[in-house]
Amino acid sequence: MYRHVALFAGLGGFVLAAKRNGIETVFINEMEEACCVTLSHNFPESTVYMKDVRELKPADFPELNQEIDILSGGFPCQSFSVAGENLGFDDERGKLFFEIPRICGEMVTPPKVLLLENVPNLKSFDGGARLRVVINELRRAGYWVNINNAEILDSYEIGNTAQRRERLFIVATHSRYFKKNKFVFPVAKKTKKNLWKYVNKEKRNEPRLYLDEENKYARMIRRNAEADGTNRLFQIRRVDARSCPENVCPTLTANMGGGGHNVPFLIDDFGVRRLSVEELMRLQCIDSSEFEFPVGISESSKLSMIGNAICTDVAEQIFKNIINTIFEEENVKGEMVLS
Repeated sequence: MYRHVALFAGLGGFVLAAKRNGIETVFINEMEEACCVTLSHNFPESTVYMKDVRELKPADFPELNQEIDILSGGFPCQSFSVAGENLGFDDERGKLFFEIPRICGEMVTPPKVLLLENVPNLKSFDGGARLRVVINELRRAGYWVNINNAEILDSYEIGNTAQRRERLFIVATHSRYFKKNKFVFPVAKKTKKNLWKYVNKEKRNEPRLYLDEENKYARMIRRNAEADGTNRLFQIRRVDARSCPENVCPTLTANMGGGGHNVPFLIDDFGVRRLSVEELMRLQCIDSSEFEFPVGISESSKLSMIGNAICTDVAEQIFKNIINTIFEEENVKGEMVLS
């Protein structure tokens, strides 16, 4: 069985995707308490380390003193996002990327494959200057990686979801084990999705999800619906409401948990309401049969975790391709062997 380590684990999308591929996650790092409680509840077989990644010393953990096949990390994106101040590596959160090659270098043997995730702007900003920093650091750590190993994927085109969610994925292979990086990204599927497969307009949901008819945002959404119809979602913005394209859920964001301006709403058979946790989880390709929030996790924490998560279907397909296109042959101690 392949062994996986997850850094900056969040909700655990990479962990769940690995599990779907029969990959064992031996170690999980995340500093947010609500995330760690949720991770421990859903993945009890994994060691969950609730500390700032800068405090992580591989020598302290037997799980990190064995051969690791894949290390994943969705390192903080706020400093690279166009929605934030976009300070890049000048932001303390942006500097956390450098902890990944630091940890790999301190492990007894470096992870064979790295799977990293961030926002598309990391690749496009300033002609790719920030991505070149990432690539150069990973190369110094001994990994095969170049611009072709960094791809922006949209969950709408890759996963079983109606959510538009573009994310940058980087896959690197270590030169100790491989002669080159043979990874091939999943291919986009140009298929139209049915939003109402994930969102139920006919079922009366919890009363707290509905807006009062006189609420200003409810009135905005109804005005939009008069012009554009109700067969779509609506997004509350800072000062208005926006109609989304039919059969498309906009990118879910972490600020949903703070009542942020990206919360998706719909007009169902009973009124104007925001999407439920269950619907949001389905749009992130997580089924209730394989994952649940433990008792005591607040609604705002759930929304923040969901909005900050990766689309699990996309991660699942990347893991599958890592197995199929990278682990076919390993270059161990200079000899090519079948894995």
